Amino acid sequence: MRTGLFLPTTNNGYLYSAAAPQYAPSYALNRRATLAAEAVGMDFVLSMVKHRGYGGPMGFWDQSLESLAMMGPLVEATSTIGLWASVGAPSLHPAMAAKAAAVLDEASGGRFGLNVVGGWNRAEYAQMGLWPSADYHARRYAYVEEYLDVVRGLWEHGRLTHHGEFFDLDDCLLDPRPVHGVTVVVPGQSPRSLASAGRQADVNFVLGDLPTLARARRGLLDVARPLGRRVESCALFGVITAPTDAEAADTARAYLEAADAATLAGLQAAAGTDASGTAANGNLKDQARGVPEIRFDHPVQAPVVVGPGLYQPNLVGSYDRVAATLDALETECDVTGCVLSVPDYTTDVEILGAEVLPRARTVRRAGRGAVAQHV
Repeated sequence: MRTGLFLPTTNNGYLYSAAAPQYAPSYALNRRATLAAEAVGMDFVLSMVKHRGYGGPMGFWDQSLESLAMMGPLVEATSTIGLWASVGAPSLHPAMAAKAAAVLDEASGGRFGLNVVGGWNRAEYAQMGLWPSADYHARRYAYVEEYLDVVRGLWEHGRLTHHGEFFDLDDCLLDPRPVHGVTVVVPGQSPRSLASAGRQADVNFVLGDLPTLARARRGLLDVARPLGRRVESCALFGVITAPTDAEAADTARAYLEAADAATLAGLQAAAGTDASGTAANGNLKDQARGVPEIRFDHPVQAPVVVGPGLYQPNLVGSYDRVAATLDALETECDVTGCVLSVPDYTTDVEILGAEVLPRARTVRRAGRGAVAQHV
């Protein structure tokens, strides 16, 4: 099991709750979290791309750091951990993304990864005049596929003439090319996302409970295996943990009960504009159902809790339970990677390293950060 840390590049991280730690994003905080993750032997850090939040009194995600720009100084601050940045496809031409990645690949000694997201929140890109078209929601999968064709074509050949549905390049040059190889990440578990990941990615980000993750893994393999490709599945979870189940549940319940209703309404309004997506009908619908009961039904594994205030599914329970669930991702779901967020990035990364990761039998302690891949 490879482990990653989801960096706090937006205000309040991944909890929109008045009871959770409140903070603004800063390079200093992200540098500290990255160094802590490296020190405890995590494999990589991931920074997301976000250009606009969801308004309301909390202003959740209205503050954000630029993902690619942050990686430059983090390269110099670190030595072993993988550094995975995100790019919103509508906001940066693929030739420019390919060029930036080549620099970061060389500077990091092969520790750089590029997560390419299609972008579903129209307001993020429309504010800059960068929303591609009125029907982009329905066409974004094709857009990302062509985007990655351009990126990989430039990395492989160093020059590319390409005339597609979305991009036109005439003898476009990329020199120098990546020296070591860039890890390409494609998120999503819809059939179209899995098809794109199976054909073009090295890593596919997915989320949900363990049965959902196992289904996504099987769907990815159905695409990748006939192509002779090896693609890793990586699950995204928040972690709310403590020495005992009761303590962890009390903390999670406090976050759930103090969820910011205006943020949830803003999330739902944004997702509701995307008729072709899964956000409104999946995780957000579950968040809107109210505060769930936290039940420890499994003898050893942590429950996967979804509810208001928690932007993504959270593993809730004792150190032992969370560790057992990380093991189950690999042994039961064939999911060999995870990227984790925590409530407090000034203390909780060290807790993961001291109390959770050593208890997980499948988790290796990294001597080298990034997953080695070939371009």
